[in-house]
Amino acid sequence: MFQVRYILFFYLFLTLPFCNLSFAEELKTEKKKAHYVLVNMHQDYITCYIFYKIGTEAIKSAEEENDITNGIEQSADTSLKLAFETGELLNMSVEDMSAEVQVEMKFQSNKIQNDYNNASKILNKYASTCKNLIQDKKQRIDFWEKKALDKFK
Repeated sequence: MFQVRYILFFYLFLTLPFCNLSFAEELKTEKKKAHYVLVNMHQDYITCYIFYKIGTEAIKSAEEENDITNGIEQSADTSLKLAFETGELLNMSVEDMSAEVQVEMKFQSNKIQNDYNNASKILNKYASTCKNLIQDKKQRIDFWEKKALDKFK
């Protein structure tokens, strides 16, 4: 009986550290997945903020301000708010977040060749994604979680 207890104790003593290491690795992977999702959601919000700002200016340049521009501006404000909230979760400074916004503005402005008459070039690419992001962010989170699963197998 004494030997059985001794063997059981010895077994537990040897296996528990390995279980702990396995759990630590799993936790590390989960943190990587969560970070990946958060970083991508943050970028999506920035992309949509700029998309909506360019869209607002394109409509304003084509006609006078109306309910459509007000709705687009609200979507832009929501996108910016969520971009900064996710940036805070990523421990980013306001300066770093502002720099990312400037980079995205330059990127999308180049796509439309700095001409609001070319806004359709980004409309086709971002309209559906940005609309869904604002209306149902859970769907986009699910999208990035699936990507994270593939990336961190």
